[in-house]
Amino acid sequence: FAHFDENFVERLLNHPEVPELIRTSPLTQREWQVLGLIYSGYSNEQIAGELEVAATTIKTHIRNLYQKLGVAHRQAAVQHAQKLLKMMGYGV
Repeated sequence: FAHFDENFVERLLNHPEVPELIRTSPLTQREWQVLGLIYSGYSNEQIAGELEVAATTIKTHIRNLYQKLGVAHRQAAVQHAQKLLKMMGYGV
């Protein structure tokens, strides 16, 4: 999930092609971390272990980031992450 560090997020938010939804309702740093781990294929339990928080906390982060990204499920969030990474020049 290294692609979703603070430097990446700052560059992304300043990118001219970033969707308005991301600009007006930005993800928190923790939500970016969770999105990166989802993108990497981690389960909720694995994300909770990696970030050393409760699984219920991860569910809350996921619900919030789905709402902010305008997606309804995990695969759509992964596809959204892929688009953002491509936009920023990362090979995915």
